[in-house]
Amino acid sequence: MKNKHKLKQLFLAIGVLILLAGGCSFLPSPAPKPAPEVPAPSPVEPIPGVELLNVNNYKNEPTITVWIADKGSVESMMLEKYLEGVVAKEMLPDWPIEALAAQAITSRTLTLHAIEAGTIKRLHHADVSTSKEELQAYAPELVNENVKEAVRRTRGQVLVYAGGLINAIYSSCNGQIAATKEESFPKEIPTPTPYFQPVTDQCFQYAPEKEKNWEVKIPGNEVAAAIGYHGNPADIRILEKGPSGRILTIGAGNQKIFGAEFRKAVGYDRLRSTLITEMNYDGQNFVFKGMGWGNGVGLCQWGAYTYAQQGKTAEDIVKAYYVGVDVIKLWQ
Repeated sequence: MKNKHKLKQLFLAIGVLILLAGGCSFLPSPAPKPAPEVPAPSPVEPIPGVELLNVNNYKNEPTITVWIADKGSVESMMLEKYLEGVVAKEMLPDWPIEALAAQAITSRTLTLHAIEAGTIKRLHHADVSTSKEELQAYAPELVNENVKEAVRRTRGQVLVYAGGLINAIYSSCNGQIAATKEESFPKEIPTPTPYFQPVTDQCFQYAPEKEKNWEVKIPGNEVAAAIGYHGNPADIRILEKGPSGRILTIGAGNQKIFGAEFRKAVGYDRLRSTLITEMNYDGQNFVFKGMGWGNGVGLCQWGAYTYAQQGKTAEDIVKAYYVGVDVIKLWQ
Protein backbone atom coordinates (compact mmCIF):
# COMPACT_ATOMS: atom_id res chain seq x y z
CA MET A 1 0.00 0.00 0.00
CA LYS A 2 2.85 2.28 0.82
CA ASN A 3 4.26 1.80 -2.68
CA LYS A 4 0.87 2.52 -4.22
CA HIS A 5 0.53 5.68 -2.12
CA LYS A 6 4.00 6.87 -3.15
CA LEU A 7 3.23 6.15 -6.79
CA LYS A 8 -0.02 8.09 -6.55
CA GLN A 9 1.83 11.07 -5.04
CA LEU A 10 4.45 10.88 -7.83
CA PHE A 11 1.79 10.94 -10.58
CA LEU A 12 0.05 13.84 -8.84
CA ALA A 13 3.32 15.81 -8.67
CA ILE A 14 4.05 15.13 -12.35
CA GLY A 15 0.53 16.27 -13.28
CA VAL A 16 0.96 19.51 -11.39
CA LEU A 17 4.29 20.16 -13.15
CA ILE A 18 2.74 19.51 -16.56
CA LEU A 19 -0.15 21.88 -15.80
CA LEU A 20 2.29 24.53 -14.67
CA ALA A 21 4.51 24.09 -17.74
CA GLY A 22 1.59 24.19 -20.12
CA GLY A 23 -0.04 27.03 -18.29
CA CYS A 24 2.95 29.29 -18.78
CA SER A 25 1.81 30.13 -22.28
CA PHE A 26 -1.37 31.64 -20.86
CA LEU A 27 0.41 33.90 -18.46
CA PRO A 28 0.51 37.54 -19.49
CA SER A 29 3.74 38.56 -21.28
CA PRO A 30 6.04 40.88 -19.40
CA ALA A 31 5.21 44.49 -20.15
CA PRO A 32 7.55 45.88 -22.79
CA LYS A 33 10.16 48.28 -21.53
CA PRO A 34 9.26 51.84 -22.38
CA ALA A 35 11.06 53.01 -25.51
CA PRO A 36 13.91 55.39 -24.75
CA GLU A 37 12.96 58.98 -25.33
CA VAL A 38 14.25 60.25 -28.64
CA PRO A 39 15.36 63.85 -28.25
CA ALA A 40 13.44 66.26 -30.42
CA PRO A 41 15.42 67.56 -33.40
CA SER A 42 17.03 70.91 -32.88
CA PRO A 43 14.72 73.68 -34.03
CA VAL A 44 15.62 75.27 -37.32
CA GLU A 45 16.50 78.84 -36.49
CA PRO A 46 17.74 81.68 -38.70
CA ILE A 47 21.49 81.53 -39.25
CA PRO A 48 23.39 84.55 -37.89
CA GLY A 49 24.71 86.62 -40.77
CA VAL A 50 22.42 85.02 -43.39
CA GLU A 51 19.66 87.29 -44.67
CA LEU A 52 16.20 85.95 -45.37
CA LEU A 53 15.62 85.40 -49.08
CA ASN A 54 13.40 88.11 -50.55
CA VAL A 55 11.13 85.93 -52.68
CA ASN A 56 9.55 89.04 -54.20
CA ASN A 57 12.77 89.55 -56.15
CA TYR A 58 12.20 86.25 -57.93
CA LYS A 59 8.52 86.20 -58.84
CA ASN A 60 9.58 85.81 -62.45
CA GLU A 61 12.45 83.77 -63.88
CA PRO A 62 15.45 86.09 -64.11
CA THR A 63 17.59 86.74 -67.14
CA ILE A 64 21.22 86.36 -66.08
CA THR A 65 24.63 87.26 -67.45
CA VAL A 66 27.04 84.35 -67.89
CA TRP A 67 30.82 84.61 -68.08
CA ILE A 68 31.78 82.08 -70.78
CA ALA A 69 35.22 81.20 -69.43
CA ASP A 70 36.65 79.50 -72.53
CA LYS A 71 35.65 82.44 -74.74
CA GLY A 72 36.33 85.24 -72.30
CA SER A 73 32.99 86.84 -73.09
CA VAL A 74 29.64 87.51 -71.42
CA GLU A 75 26.30 86.21 -72.67
CA SER A 76 22.75 86.83 -71.43
CA MET A 77 20.22 84.01 -71.10
CA MET A 78 17.29 82.82 -68.99
CA LEU A 79 18.40 81.18 -65.76
CA GLU A 80 16.68 77.86 -66.49
CA LYS A 81 18.41 77.69 -69.87
CA TYR A 82 21.78 78.21 -68.21
CA LEU A 83 20.87 75.55 -65.66
CA GLU A 84 20.35 72.93 -68.37
CA GLY A 85 23.97 73.34 -69.45
CA VAL A 86 25.14 73.04 -65.84
CA VAL A 87 23.19 69.86 -65.06
CA ALA A 88 24.31 68.26 -68.34
CA LYS A 89 27.96 68.78 -67.42
CA GLU A 90 27.89 68.26 -63.66
CA MET A 91 26.19 64.87 -64.06
CA LEU A 92 25.99 62.51 -67.02
CA PRO A 93 22.91 63.36 -69.11
CA ASP A 94 21.72 59.74 -69.14
CA TRP A 95 21.59 59.44 -65.34
CA PRO A 96 18.27 58.70 -63.55
CA ILE A 97 15.83 61.58 -63.84
CA GLU A 98 15.48 62.05 -60.05
CA ALA A 99 19.26 62.35 -59.63
CA LEU A 100 19.36 64.98 -62.39
CA ALA A 101 16.40 66.75 -60.78
CA ALA A 102 18.21 66.80 -57.41
CA GLN A 103 21.21 68.31 -59.17
CA ALA A 104 18.94 70.90 -60.79
CA ILE A 105 17.52 72.02 -57.43
CA THR A 106 21.01 72.13 -55.93
CA SER A 107 22.60 73.98 -58.86
CA ARG A 108 19.74 76.48 -59.09
CA THR A 109 20.21 77.24 -55.39
CA LEU A 110 23.97 77.65 -55.76
CA THR A 111 23.42 79.89 -58.79
CA LEU A 112 21.12 82.23 -56.88
CA HIS A 113 23.48 82.17 -53.89
CA ALA A 114 26.34 83.34 -56.14
CA ILE A 115 24.15 86.05 -57.63
CA GLU A 116 23.04 87.27 -54.19
CA ALA A 117 26.63 87.23 -52.90
CA GLY A 118 28.01 88.95 -56.01
CA THR A 119 31.10 86.73 -56.10
CA ILE A 120 31.27 86.37 -59.90
CA LYS A 121 30.14 89.96 -60.42
CA ARG A 122 33.31 91.12 -58.70
CA LEU A 123 35.44 88.83 -60.89
CA HIS A 124 33.91 89.20 -64.34
CA HIS A 125 31.05 91.72 -64.14
CA ALA A 126 28.62 88.85 -64.72
CA ASP A 127 26.18 86.93 -62.55
CA VAL A 128 27.73 83.48 -63.00
CA SER A 129 30.75 81.79 -64.52
CA THR A 130 31.16 78.61 -66.57
CA SER A 131 34.50 77.92 -64.87
CA LYS A 132 34.12 74.93 -62.54
CA GLU A 133 36.82 76.39 -60.29
CA GLU A 134 34.82 79.61 -59.94
CA LEU A 135 31.30 78.21 -59.72
CA GLN A 136 29.91 75.31 -61.82
CA ALA A 137 30.78 73.49 -65.03
CA TYR A 138 28.68 74.19 -68.12
CA ALA A 139 28.21 72.30 -71.40
CA PRO A 140 25.05 73.21 -73.37
CA GLU A 141 26.08 70.84 -76.16
CA LEU A 142 25.44 67.88 -73.83
CA VAL A 143 21.83 68.82 -73.02
CA ASN A 144 19.30 66.12 -73.91
CA GLU A 145 15.60 65.53 -73.21
CA ASN A 146 16.45 63.82 -69.94
CA VAL A 147 18.22 66.94 -68.65
CA LYS A 148 15.49 69.26 -69.94
CA GLU A 149 12.84 67.23 -68.14
CA ALA A 150 14.81 67.29 -64.87
CA VAL A 151 15.15 71.07 -65.05
CA ARG A 152 11.55 71.54 -66.16
CA ARG A 153 10.00 69.46 -63.38
CA THR A 154 11.96 71.36 -60.69
CA ARG A 155 11.47 74.78 -62.31
CA GLY A 156 12.00 77.61 -59.83
CA GLN A 157 12.75 75.29 -56.89
CA VAL A 158 15.52 76.23 -54.44
CA LEU A 159 16.71 75.22 -50.96
CA VAL A 160 16.30 77.44 -47.91
CA TYR A 161 17.17 76.98 -44.25
CA ALA A 162 14.98 78.99 -41.86
CA GLY A 163 14.09 81.23 -44.79
CA GLY A 164 17.65 81.93 -45.91
CA LEU A 165 19.13 80.66 -49.17
CA ILE A 166 21.73 77.97 -48.49
CA ASN A 167 25.22 77.73 -49.93
CA ALA A 168 24.42 74.53 -51.87
CA ILE A 169 27.94 73.20 -52.42
CA TYR A 170 28.18 69.63 -53.74
CA SER A 171 30.79 67.05 -54.74
CA SER A 172 31.29 63.93 -56.84
CA CYS A 173 31.75 61.21 -54.20
CA ASN A 174 31.81 61.88 -50.46
CA GLY A 175 33.36 58.55 -49.46
CA GLN A 176 30.00 57.53 -47.96
CA ILE A 177 30.09 60.25 -45.30
CA ALA A 178 29.55 63.97 -45.88
CA ALA A 179 31.97 66.65 -44.72
CA THR A 180 31.27 69.59 -42.47
CA LYS A 181 32.13 73.18 -43.35
CA GLU A 182 35.04 73.14 -40.91
CA GLU A 183 36.60 70.18 -42.71
CA SER A 184 36.33 71.49 -46.28
CA PHE A 185 35.71 75.25 -46.19
CA PRO A 186 37.05 76.47 -42.83
CA LYS A 187 37.84 79.98 -44.07
CA GLU A 188 35.82 80.45 -47.25
CA ILE A 189 32.35 80.35 -45.68
CA PRO A 190 32.01 83.08 -43.03
CA THR A 191 28.62 82.03 -41.60
CA PRO A 192 27.55 78.85 -39.77
CA THR A 193 26.19 76.05 -41.97
CA PRO A 194 24.05 73.80 -39.74
CA TYR A 195 22.71 72.06 -42.86
CA PHE A 196 26.15 70.51 -43.55
CA GLN A 197 26.27 67.42 -41.34
CA PRO A 198 28.31 64.17 -41.53
CA VAL A 199 25.38 62.21 -42.98
CA THR A 200 26.10 58.80 -44.50
CA ASP A 201 25.02 57.28 -47.80
CA GLN A 202 25.74 54.33 -50.12
CA CYS A 203 27.52 56.16 -52.93
CA PHE A 204 30.06 53.34 -53.35
CA GLN A 205 27.32 51.12 -54.77
CA TYR A 206 27.67 52.75 -58.20
CA ALA A 207 30.71 55.04 -57.98
CA PRO A 208 33.76 54.17 -60.14
CA GLU A 209 36.59 52.39 -58.36
CA LYS A 210 38.91 55.39 -58.69
CA GLU A 211 36.48 57.44 -56.60
CA LYS A 212 35.98 54.83 -53.87
CA ASN A 213 39.43 53.94 -52.58
CA TRP A 214 42.67 55.38 -53.90
CA GLU A 215 46.34 55.72 -53.10
CA VAL A 216 48.81 58.45 -53.99
CA LYS A 217 52.54 58.90 -53.38
CA ILE A 218 53.82 62.43 -52.73
CA PRO A 219 57.49 63.28 -52.04
CA GLY A 220 58.17 64.26 -48.45
CA ASN A 221 59.73 67.60 -49.41
CA GLU A 222 56.55 68.56 -51.32
CA VAL A 223 54.36 67.69 -48.36
CA ALA A 224 56.63 69.74 -46.07
CA ALA A 225 56.58 72.67 -48.50
CA ALA A 226 52.77 72.56 -48.72
CA ILE A 227 52.59 72.79 -44.94
CA GLY A 228 55.39 75.35 -44.67
CA TYR A 229 57.48 73.10 -42.45
CA HIS A 230 61.27 73.29 -42.75
CA GLY A 231 62.21 70.35 -40.54
CA ASN A 232 62.32 66.62 -41.16
CA PRO A 233 59.24 65.47 -43.16
CA ALA A 234 59.09 62.42 -40.89
CA ASP A 235 57.80 64.74 -38.16
CA ILE A 236 54.63 65.55 -40.10
CA ARG A 237 51.42 64.11 -38.68
CA ILE A 238 47.67 64.41 -39.11
CA LEU A 239 47.03 66.45 -35.99
CA GLU A 240 43.25 66.41 -35.88
CA LYS A 241 40.36 64.89 -37.78
CA GLY A 242 36.86 66.31 -38.09
CA PRO A 243 33.43 64.74 -37.46
CA SER A 244 33.44 62.83 -40.77
CA GLY A 245 37.03 61.59 -40.32
CA ARG A 246 38.59 64.07 -42.74
CA ILE A 247 41.85 65.86 -42.01
CA LEU A 248 41.07 68.95 -39.99
CA THR A 249 44.69 69.97 -39.44
CA ILE A 250 48.06 68.57 -40.51
CA GLY A 251 51.55 69.71 -39.58
CA ALA A 252 54.62 69.38 -37.37
CA GLY A 253 56.23 71.43 -34.63
CA ASN A 254 54.50 74.76 -34.41
CA GLN A 255 53.49 74.71 -38.08
CA LYS A 256 50.07 73.43 -39.11
CA ILE A 257 47.43 74.11 -41.76
CA PHE A 258 43.87 73.08 -42.45
CA GLY A 259 43.38 69.81 -44.34
CA ALA A 260 41.46 71.69 -47.05
CA GLU A 261 44.42 74.07 -47.53
CA PHE A 262 46.80 71.13 -47.67
CA ARG A 263 44.74 69.44 -50.41
CA LYS A 264 44.71 72.65 -52.44
CA ALA A 265 48.47 73.05 -52.05
CA VAL A 266 49.35 69.54 -53.27
CA GLY A 267 46.65 69.50 -55.96
CA TYR A 268 42.93 68.63 -55.90
CA ASP A 269 43.26 65.86 -58.48
CA ARG A 270 46.29 64.45 -56.73
CA LEU A 271 44.89 64.27 -53.20
CA ARG A 272 41.36 63.42 -54.26
CA SER A 273 39.88 64.16 -50.85
CA THR A 274 40.90 64.76 -47.25
CA LEU A 275 39.12 61.60 -46.09
CA ILE A 276 42.46 59.89 -45.44
CA THR A 277 42.49 56.36 -44.01
CA GLU A 278 46.30 55.92 -43.94
CA MET A 279 49.33 58.20 -44.15
CA ASN A 280 52.78 56.59 -44.09
CA TYR A 281 56.28 57.96 -44.72
CA ASP A 282 58.99 55.66 -46.12
CA GLY A 283 61.87 58.09 -45.68
CA GLN A 284 61.36 59.68 -49.08
CA ASN A 285 57.67 59.71 -49.94
CA PHE A 286 54.37 59.95 -48.14
CA VAL A 287 51.79 57.37 -49.19
CA PHE A 288 48.24 58.55 -48.68
CA LYS A 289 45.28 56.18 -48.85
CA GLY A 290 41.87 57.73 -48.96
CA MET A 291 38.24 57.55 -50.00
CA GLY A 292 35.95 59.67 -52.15
CA TRP A 293 36.59 62.49 -54.59
CA GLY A 294 35.95 66.14 -53.96
CA ASN A 295 35.20 68.36 -50.99
CA GLY A 296 32.53 65.97 -49.69
CA VAL A 297 30.17 68.77 -48.68
CA GLY A 298 26.43 68.70 -49.40
CA LEU A 299 24.98 66.69 -52.27
CA CYS A 300 27.05 63.66 -53.25
CA GLN A 301 26.43 63.04 -56.95
CA TRP A 302 27.08 59.30 -56.86
CA GLY A 303 25.01 59.10 -53.70
CA ALA A 304 22.19 60.90 -55.53
CA TYR A 305 22.52 58.30 -58.30
CA THR A 306 22.17 55.51 -55.72
CA TYR A 307 19.17 57.13 -54.05
CA ALA A 308 17.47 57.59 -57.43
CA GLN A 309 18.02 53.91 -58.24
CA GLN A 310 16.38 53.11 -54.90
CA GLY A 311 13.27 55.06 -55.87
CA LYS A 312 13.91 58.24 -53.91
CA THR A 313 12.56 61.52 -55.28
CA ALA A 314 14.66 64.60 -55.96
CA GLU A 315 13.23 66.26 -52.85
CA ASP A 316 14.07 63.19 -50.74
CA ILE A 317 17.62 63.31 -52.06
CA VAL A 318 18.37 66.98 -51.42
CA LYS A 319 16.84 66.83 -47.94
CA ALA A 320 19.05 63.84 -47.10
CA TYR A 321 22.19 65.88 -47.85
CA TYR A 322 21.18 69.33 -46.64
CA VAL A 323 19.81 68.72 -43.15
CA GLY A 324 16.82 70.80 -42.08
CA VAL A 325 16.19 72.55 -45.40
CA ASP A 326 12.92 73.28 -47.19
CA VAL A 327 12.34 73.17 -50.92
CA ILE A 328 10.42 76.25 -52.07
CA LYS A 329 9.27 77.35 -55.52
CA LEU A 330 10.13 80.90 -56.54
CA TRP A 331 8.85 81.34 -60.09
CA GLN A 332 6.24 79.48 -62.13
